[in-house]
Amino acid sequence: MNRILIVEDEPSLRKQMAQVLRYEDFETLEAADGKAGVGLAISSVPDLIICDIMMPEMDGFGVLQALRDHPRTAMIPFIFLTALVETRDLRHGMEAGADDYITKPCQPETLLASVRRRLEKCRRQVEESHLRAEEVSLAVAAALPQEILSSLEHITSVTNLLALKYAVTDAQVAAIHQSVAQESVRLRRMMRRLNLYSHLPQLYANRFELLPVESAAPSEMAIERVTREVCLRWQREPDLSLALTPGPWPFREEYLALLIEELVDNACKFSEPGTPIQVQSHGQREFWSLVVSNRGAGLGPEQIARIGAFKQFWSGAQRPRGLGLGLALTQGIARVHGCEFAIRSEAGETTASILIPIEA
Repeated sequence: MNRILIVEDEPSLRKQMAQVLRYEDFETLEAADGKAGVGLAISSVPDLIICDIMMPEMDGFGVLQALRDHPRTAMIPFIFLTALVETRDLRHGMEAGADDYITKPCQPETLLASVRRRLEKCRRQVEESHLRAEEVSLAVAAALPQEILSSLEHITSVTNLLALKYAVTDAQVAAIHQSVAQESVRLRRMMRRLNLYSHLPQLYANRFELLPVESAAPSEMAIERVTREVCLRWQREPDLSLALTPGPWPFREEYLALLIEELVDNACKFSEPGTPIQVQSHGQREFWSLVVSNRGAGLGPEQIARIGAFKQFWSGAQRPRGLGLGLALTQGIARVHGCEFAIRSEAGETTASILIPIEA
């Protein structure tokens, strides 16, 4: 529901406009003068402001200037309500940053049309900015990984040569080489994930060519192998519980391994050692589920709704290393293969599920 602030010193007109807007399912706020309107706008940040020009103490131009100068209200659509119809007044208002004018007395249809027009324009601008940000992210994700991978290959070659010459006789050199090797593996994994994320739109366009190839080993064996490898890396093998049954896996093995690695890695990362990590698969009437659950801190409904690339939901000492790509990449790979990704976090348990439709 959009929230609209009406700043008007004439009580009857203010109440009338508020009633019209509420009847059309808008939430309304009211201010009887310019100063009160500025304070209410800054504290409540409405979606749109309708403001009279001729008011005592602070007129509409003053209100507009004050709101455009404040970072919380600078981009809010602003409609002037005025009895002034001279060209210079209109030009003054538009130059000051107003989005529209409504002249008094205004008909309900005129008021609603102007409000809807401004809100729709604002919505399109927000969507456009999100698309531009996504395009920039994809461009960076496409260009950066190969450069970093090339540099990593060079670093790895040099450190391997140094290790061959000195690591046998110098324990400190051996320890440094091991640390560099571990970080190189982590960075390679991160860059490959970033590169894959940048190609998700292309993969989705060619999704019908992504039919799974026949594998020598069943998919359940691949799931178990990757799961145990991740838990071994986190020293969480005793916490692992596996219950896998053969299912209609629509993934090539490399994509299935990626999904499992991301989900199990998150389960290990965000739960305490000694708490259970469960990986299981089971079928229902309409879909097959691959489920990874843990007893970690979990995510709130708002965080789950905001899953996207480069988003980290933990901060401070809890913030993990990485780009925040895991959940977005998992969701993207699942959808490329005609599946859905879902997270539920309640009663101290977080469950991530890959839902695979069962074809008739």
